[in-house]
Amino acid sequence: VKRKDLNAYDLGAAMKMVEGTARSMGLEVIE
Repeated sequence: VKRKDLNAYDLGAAMKMVEGTARSMGLEVIE
C-alpha cells in the first residue's frame, strides 16, 4: 500500500490510520 493511498502525508498519521482500521475490525493493536 502506498502511503499517498492512505491520504496521509507522514508516517505517523498513516500508522494511526492503520491502527484505527485494525481496532475497528476488532483486532488488538500492540504498541
